[in-house]
Amino acid sequence: MRGDRLKAIRERKGLTQEELAARIGVGTQQIWRWESGSTTPASNFVADLARELSVSSDYLLGISDDPTPSIGEDDLTDIEHKVISAMRLGEKLKAIKAIVESA
Repeated sequence: MRGDRLKAIRERKGLTQEELAARIGVGTQQIWRWESGSTTPASNFVADLARELSVSSDYLLGISDDPTPSIGEDDLTDIEHKVISAMRLGEKLKAIKAIVESA
């Protein structure tokens, strides 16, 4: 776990250690331990932290420098599906039209 990343993301989201701890169901001291690097969270807590902070677990673990969480097909809106489908078929104008109509 990259404690520096956990702390930076938490602060960027405007959360205190107490607030983050309450949201994932651990004690405040546990957040401090993870941020300071004195302990490492179990995998279920890494997943909880990533979900709560809207970053990828790979980013928190230092595996990736991209904080963006992966997006699955079920996470897309209808408009996003239309745009992606049109782009994959090479129909750029159809994709643009879908974007414009959704605005």
